[in-house]
Amino acid sequence: MISFLIRHLLESTFFCVLLSAFACGLRRGPTARYAVWLMGVAKFAIPTVLLAKTGGQIAFFWPAGSWLTLATSKISYALAVMLSLFPADKNLDLLAGWACGTAAMISIWFIRLGKSKQVLTLPTEREQQALMRMRALLRIHWPVRLRCSDDVVEPALRGIWHPTITISKGLSDRLTPAEFEAVLLHELVHARRFDNLTSAFVHALVCLFWFHPLLWVLERRLNVERERACDETVMACGMEPEIYAAGILKVCQFQLFDAAPGVRAPGMSSMTGADLRTRLERILDAPAPASLRYVPWLLMAGLTIFMTLVPIAGGYCEQCGSNGQSSSEPATGFRCKTPTTCAQGAPRGVQ
Repeated sequence: MISFLIRHLLESTFFCVLLSAFACGLRRGPTARYAVWLMGVAKFAIPTVLLAKTGGQIAFFWPAGSWLTLATSKISYALAVMLSLFPADKNLDLLAGWACGTAAMISIWFIRLGKSKQVLTLPTEREQQALMRMRALLRIHWPVRLRCSDDVVEPALRGIWHPTITISKGLSDRLTPAEFEAVLLHELVHARRFDNLTSAFVHALVCLFWFHPLLWVLERRLNVERERACDETVMACGMEPEIYAAGILKVCQFQLFDAAPGVRAPGMSSMTGADLRTRLERILDAPAPASLRYVPWLLMAGLTIFMTLVPIAGGYCEQCGSNGQSSSEPATGFRCKTPTTCAQGAPRGVQ
């Protein structure tokens, strides 16, 4: 079990490092970067043992050449050396520590979710009409509710299957109608992208592999790119940058001086999660976004295919390495019918 876990973590880490280098090269397009980071995290949730076995079966029908057999045998030997660093008699202790850490992380998560619950009230007619207009703009046909509360820190989207936008009471009176619509549009973009579902999925992996520092870094990176991706979509819908930036700034002012403190937990999408100054500069200075609607989906499809081929190739290389080690024995030629005559120097196959 431990050897399988270590191999899975090594493969997933290597895949995430490759995607990190690729994502850093995407200067523009936070939606595309978010898709790349998300696929890197999703690699930790994909079991590779079945795909690796599939690659091993392919090696029987399509054996590699001599040079590839030698290379894959070296890879297989290096992996075996790394796995041998973890003695088998300590597997039970490692599994117990892993399970205790996972249970503690999940408990903390659910405690934070419980503290984030507030008493919600119905919005005003004006606020409800603004929500309906923004839903029509984004073509969201499933129900998204709007609720108000005195305990809400900032506008946020709660829930996965029944999404609800929560705002502070009196927030709409501090904003102009256009600014309030920009705030609602931002939260509706979260609902259309199913950001709460992906956020909960990523944090569940963080709880499961709590000892892996790369997952903690990727979760924070995804939170930043998620807000930037929503800003990109809001601007693509035709929202004026000055109005949108003013709405975000007023929400932050309302949060600092008038709103009550609250709790933010994974699985909730809020409006002011990223660095405010850098975010406002990006909104005001960014040019009109191009229509790249299908680029993130194409990236995710391509990375999914690549993520599937990597473990298959790993199983293929391991089987080729095994074949290379077994084929390193000297060839015996014809089978000797009488071993005693062979020992006397007679030709093989001759009695």
